Amino acid sequence: MKLKVILIGIIFSSSLINLSYAIAGDQPTIEVFTASQVDVDLNNPDLKINFEIIFTHPDGLGNTSTTLILTNGGTNTISTPLIRTDNPINFSNTRVVYRGSITIPRTFTTGVYTYSVDGVTSNLSNGLRYSSGTISGPVLRSLKGAESGILVRNKGFLDLNYSTINGPTYESQSGKSYTNVAKYLSISEPIWKVGETINPNDYFESTIPSNELQVATTTPIICSVDGNLMKLISIGDCSFTISTPRTNEYLPKIIYQSKAITAPRKLQTLTIESIATQSAKNLPITLLLSQVYASGVSTVEYVIPKSITPEICDVGVYTLKIISGGQCVLTYQSLGNTEFLPTKVYTQSILIEREIQKISFLLPETENISKRNLSLDATVTSGNFITYSSLTPEICSISGSKLNLLRTGNCSVTATQAGTSTLAPASATANITLTGTAVAAKKSITCTKGKTTKKVTGTNPKCPTGYKLKK
Repeated sequence: MKLKVILIGIIFSSSLINLSYAIAGDQPTIEVFTASQVDVDLNNPDLKINFEIIFTHPDGLGNTSTTLILTNGGTNTISTPLIRTDNPINFSNTRVVYRGSITIPRTFTTGVYTYSVDGVTSNLSNGLRYSSGTISGPVLRSLKGAESGILVRNKGFLDLNYSTINGPTYESQSGKSYTNVAKYLSISEPIWKVGETINPNDYFESTIPSNELQVATTTPIICSVDGNLMKLISIGDCSFTISTPRTNEYLPKIIYQSKAITAPRKLQTLTIESIATQSAKNLPITLLLSQVYASGVSTVEYVIPKSITPEICDVGVYTLKIISGGQCVLTYQSLGNTEFLPTKVYTQSILIEREIQKISFLLPETENISKRNLSLDATVTSGNFITYSSLTPEICSISGSKLNLLRTGNCSVTATQAGTSTLAPASATANITLTGTAVAAKKSITCTKGKTTKKVTGTNPKCPTGYKLKK
């Protein structure tokens, strides 16, 4: 027999749901399955659910009825026949509608009622009958623990007995399945000592994102609660609860915990050997980091520093690589352990001295502004590129290596070499007194009259009468 994929269209509350089933042989197929409602409330007058299922088979269908069963898997089960509706019955019909209804008893408990249909068989074909097999419900909604079936509520409450809390991570993980596995299985156990603060969200997971975890304590002298944080304040047994509240869908859940709170962790200090000033002349250079002494954790501990100036120095496991001149700044901190607190953050600053370079920069004592501009020719011992800036831009301005003489007064110009990873920046300032009167700049225009052209030059040139400015 061939394998056949059958498309089943199931309608609940006017919503079409497409399913694909793979079954062997030429079994009857479900074309449509409808339920008049899939969420009922025992407090409402309408508890009747009408069902309709349409089967098809090319050889016709041999059943006059089938059975639909609703069950909550516990104390409540109810069933109804689905009766064939063709009248008179014609067994050769290839498309047959079956209908029936169920009225949910008001004595039923709330919850999710899954359904199954016994199915139907085809007429004889080549001496064989083919069965659709038992039909079960599809996924109708994303509500965890109630993805399929009919929901029965009471005054809006479904009261699902669903595990809405996972945890704690510091106890046996048998039967626990975290949504955020990376977070909850990598975190270490809390430190149950005076002075510590614990966030239960780090150790317990709400399996329903909309249900926030709530923390409470029955021993507030030992451990207090501030919002969702628990503070360990004295030696003794801390008894606390982690819970989720009752909602329209879920019953409340609570996990009880009791932990012995012991004496606080001890303080510790670091002893760090100073690193001397270094020269930037032969960069890059690599230094071996000395051992750092941490009182309490161990006799000697390698506390690897962090560089907060990575453009100047970079830290390896046991080495310091200096890549540029400037101020290399390192921070050190021991994270401590279950017996000792983390240390404060220690800082070490290391000067990486860059080679000094000198700039020679001179300007004439005075200059008449009628000259309009001067060439700037500062030099630096490194021979590197020099930039110029005017400290008095209303008197004089800079264009590249030209000084523009704008008006009389004292003009100040700074020559700067920005420096490199091995050379310190350098600058020098020169002054010049600008005198005289500015000569108005002349310009030329071209004027036309018919085929005649004429060039006019002046500080404010204009075309003669009868001429037009050539554009």
